[in-house]
Amino acid sequence: MSDAASPAAPPAAFLAKQHALFALRHAKYLPTPYQAEDASRMTLAYFCLASLALLPASTVSTADPSLSALQVLLKPTQREGFVDWVYEQQAAVGGFRGSDSLAAARHLAVEAEPSTSAFSSLDPPNLIQTYTALLILGLLDDNFERLDRQGLLRFIGACQTSDGSFLQFPGCPEAGDPRSTYSAFAVASMLDDWSTINVDKGLDFLSRCRRYEGGFAQQPGLEANAGPTYCAIASFKLASRLHDLPEPPSLLRWLLDRQVRPPPLESSDSSDEDEEAEPGGPARDPDDAAGFQGRANKPTDACYSFWNMGALSLLLPAVSPDLSIDDVLDPALDRTWLLDCQHKVFGGIAREPGARPDVYHTYLSLAALALGDADGKILGLRRLDAGWNVPVEVAERMRSGLWKER
Repeated sequence: MSDAASPAAPPAAFLAKQHALFALRHAKYLPTPYQAEDASRMTLAYFCLASLALLPASTVSTADPSLSALQVLLKPTQREGFVDWVYEQQAAVGGFRGSDSLAAARHLAVEAEPSTSAFSSLDPPNLIQTYTALLILGLLDDNFERLDRQGLLRFIGACQTSDGSFLQFPGCPEAGDPRSTYSAFAVASMLDDWSTINVDKGLDFLSRCRRYEGGFAQQPGLEANAGPTYCAIASFKLASRLHDLPEPPSLLRWLLDRQVRPPPLESSDSSDEDEEAEPGGPARDPDDAAGFQGRANKPTDACYSFWNMGALSLLLPAVSPDLSIDDVLDPALDRTWLLDCQHKVFGGIAREPGARPDVYHTYLSLAALALGDADGKILGLRRLDAGWNVPVEVAERMRSGLWKER
């Protein structure tokens, strides 16, 4: 069939209610595919709760429109249960671990065979889980009275190495990268206390990750990628040092070049046996949508809509105070791409149309959609604080609760 005989597919509807139920369902019961990621359960819980916090209450009820879906759908006992669980992961050495499942496994192993030593200890606390633990407490409007502030400060300080980078935890065998730097800087900014880390050395490490293309890499000398680029820009922003970011125009150009046209959607049966995958959507002219890639010459992926849009929203004030995302790209093209990635039955958003949705791509897609609709008039999503990754009103509550004890 010729192109002229193939009308463009209509824009997909935003399935807000299905996404809210998808996030709530996963917040209660993570299915089997997440089993291998149990050490990061804190971050998985954050993706679920943060998705609900971005969706308005009107998505699922006729409650007060000023409330979020999280405030309506999560019962008080469930909220308290989540808060208690988060604090159970607070380690005596400072910081938060991702889960306590190893403790349960060790207990069962000891009961079955007292000599078993395979589960000799819990996973250590780490920076990413600590960062998302604080965000969960903020999302659930905790008063932070049980937070070990001094332990947190000691922990992030102990993670910094002599080259300025941060390990995920002291003694971690993996080298530090912009993700761990961002996590440490985010925690310091939430506590409004930078006394235990060397900001200059941390930013110097990030600068060494800057590549000739304009973006930042996971390590010095590697290829620039949108994820580390967001982490680096956000770190400069949180440290109030965006003015020290070299050559912002070349960085802006690199980010803008990441928006590319995806291949056209074609109606077909999915070869994926996973029951949550679905056939590709209706045929679409590739000019109708434009998502984001993580690196040059790579396909579009829903998660990179946030990593690029988040980086742009933080960087633009350093390039020109008068610029907004709408001035440098067309969010409507990315919106079309992301809505094509929705699962029409189960809810949730996948990395690409037809793939199985997951909590990671669902949250990052909703966050990108929120940034592309700053006033919330198109999809009704709540405004996002792109530096911390929570709704603006949650970030304000966190500052009020955490900074009062400075």
